[in-house]
Amino acid sequence: MVSSPGDRSLPARPFLRCVAHGRARRVCARSELGDSLKETAALDDLIDNLLSAKSQQQMAQLVAENILAVDTKFWMRIATRNDTAATMEDKERLQGVATSVMVLVDAVRKRTEQQLEDSGKVLQDILVAAADDKGEWYLPLTQEQVEGVREALDRHADRLDEALLSNAFAWIKKSSEDGFDGMVQLLQVVLQLYAARELRTQETQGVEGALNTLLYAEERQWYPLLRSYATDGVITEASFMEALQRRMEGVVLGLQSGSYAQRVQAEYLKEMESRAKAVFKEMAAAGKAP
Repeated sequence: MVSSPGDRSLPARPFLRCVAHGRARRVCARSELGDSLKETAALDDLIDNLLSAKSQQQMAQLVAENILAVDTKFWMRIATRNDTAATMEDKERLQGVATSVMVLVDAVRKRTEQQLEDSGKVLQDILVAAADDKGEWYLPLTQEQVEGVREALDRHADRLDEALLSNAFAWIKKSSEDGFDGMVQLLQVVLQLYAARELRTQETQGVEGALNTLLYAEERQWYPLLRSYATDGVITEASFMEALQRRMEGVVLGLQSGSYAQRVQAEYLKEMESRAKAVFKEMAAAGKAP
C-alpha cells in the first residue's frame, strides 16, 4: 500500500516508486530497457558463437556451458533473427543451429536424467552401509556404521558429485514432506560425513591438525574435543577461528558458486564455528579460557 501524502511513517515501497513518480518511472523504464538490451546482446553473442562453431563437438561444448541460457527467450531471439535475416543462406544457417541445439539440449537432458538415476543407486548403496544387520536404520549410528558410510563414500569417490548431492537434497525434501524424520536425519548425517571427507587435509599437527580431527569426528565428539584441545593449549579461539576461515575461503573460492558441494561444506564449517564459539564462551565464563 502506498502512503497518503500526510502519512510520512509509511513510505512508498521501492518497487512502487516507478508508478508514484513520473521522473522515477522514466528512470526505471530506462533501466529496464538497458537490462533488456544487455540480455539481447548476450543472446546474440551466444547465437553468433554457435553459428561460428567449427565442429559439432565445439557446438556441443557451447550448449553444455550455456545450457541455462537456452530458454524461451533464446528461441524467441532465434526466431526474430530468422525473420529479419538478410539472405536465405543466413536463414538456413540459423535453422540449422536451432535444430542442432534442440538435439543437443535433449541429449543433455537425457544424460542428466541418467546421472541422477545412477547417483540415486550410489546414494542407496551409501545408505545401506548405515543400516544394521536387519537392514534397518537407527540413530545415532554406531561407530561401525559410521565407518561403513565412510568406506562407502571412499568407494564411490568419483561419484560424489552434484548429481548425488542433488538427489540427497531431493530425498530429504521428500522424506520431510512424508513425515520420515529419521530418514531426514540419516541423510543429513551422510552429508556431514561427505563434508568432513571433502574438507579434511593432510595436516596432523597444531591447530590445522586439530581442525582436521574435529571435522572428521562425529558431531557428538566436538564438545569434548574442543574443550580438550583448548585446555591443552593446542588451539586458542583466535587461532582456531583463523583456521576455520582459511578452510571456508577454500570452499568459497575453490568450488562452483551456488553448488550443492559449496553449500554442504560451508554449512558444515559454519556449524563447527558455532559450536566452537559456544565452547570458548563457556570456558571464558568459567575462567578457563586458553
